[in-house]
Amino acid sequence: MRTILPMPACPEEKIWDEINTGWSRMSFRQRHLWEAIKRPPEEWTLSSYGPCWVVAIIGATVVYYNSYEGGFDLSPWTRYGVIDAYQGLQYDLAGAVERLQTMIESGVEAGPHGSRPSAREFQPRRDR
Repeated sequence: MRTILPMPACPEEKIWDEINTGWSRMSFRQRHLWEAIKRPPEEWTLSSYGPCWVVAIIGATVVYYNSYEGGFDLSPWTRYGVIDAYQGLQYDLAGAVERLQTMIESGVEAGPHGSRPSAREFQPRRDR
């Protein structure tokens, strides 16, 4: 059995860069919601993974930066300081806020439960 070691959270400076970039891409509607839910970045523990930065809280949902996947995600939380569910959706901040906005307007968390493709260079498998 393979042991997964916790990955350290990325530096706080990177989180602020992501927040500032995300804010500049938000619509005015998204910015209104963001201003109501944002908080200074705070390290929380992502259950079974390690530290991540929480950047917003609304009700029982946090917006956090997932340094394992390189994007923002949403998760429920039940105990302060602990992110309950791992998400690998890789939203930019504006996308995460838009998803929250949709949840608020519709009253349900309808997804998506995946993310749009991210452009990366294909690495062919090398058989030895």
